[in-house]
Parts: sequence; C-alpha cells; structure tokens
Amino acid sequence: MRRSLALLTALYLVVAYADLAGAQVLSAVYPSEAAFNAGVLPLRQAAQQNPQDAQTRYRLGLAYFNAWRQFETGLIRYGRDYHRTAEAEFRAALAASPGHLGSLLALYSLLRLRGDWAAAEALLTDLSRLMLPRSEIPAVR
Repeated sequence: MRRSLALLTALYLVVAYADLAGAQVLSAVYPSEAAFNAGVLPLRQAAQQNPQDAQTRYRLGLAYFNAWRQFETGLIRYGRDYHRTAEAEFRAALAASPGHLGSLLALYSLLRLRGDWAAAEALLTDLSRLMLPRSEIPAVR
C-alpha cells in the first residue's frame, strides 16, 4: 500500500506539471487575490466557453488547489476556501472525462490533505485501475 501511495504521489507531480506552458499560472504566488483572479481569468473564461473541456477544468482546479495550499502554509492571505473551487473543477473534469488521470490524482491529494479520508479512499479503485498493471490490482473483498 505504501508503494502504491508513493507511486500515486510521484505520478501526480509528473501529471500536474507536465504542461509547462501554463505552469506559471498554476503555481505562481500572486501577491493579492485580485492578481490571482487576473491570472486565472483566461482559464475561467475557457472553462465557461467549453465546460466539457476536461483539461481546462483540471488546470483551473490546479490553480485553485495550489493557491489553497499556499494559504494553508501561510504564504498568502487569501484562498481559505479555494479547496472547494478546486474540488468542483476536478469533479467537473471527471464528469467530462471519467478517466482523467490528472483530475483523479489531484482530487485524491486534495481530499487527503483536507482530511476527508473516506472520500479519498473511494477513489483508490479507479486510480488503481488506471495506474497499475492488472496483475498488481488487489482484489476488493
């Protein structure tokens, strides 16, 4: 199980930052909430224009997820409830594309960081199915 969690974490980091073209928006530290909102505005507009674009919803979720983590660590003063927006965006991406690995991994990480262990554990079956070879998937009893 520990090996699986390490694999999930490593894969999350690769998937989350694979698209370096937009990584600045996703991981930047904005000095104010207004600056953050301006930074994510293009993603928000793209999501409004095409709500079924899983990649855009995922990237928007990552921006909010990262800002929430920055708030949690004391790096910024805004973002207290951004985990809710991030979760909604990850779930919207999964609704548009049920096997979207990045969204599953990000949602799993968000739920664990928030302490919602049962909801995070519920995602493990889907994650295992997508990430592990068939021979390594544990039988559910």
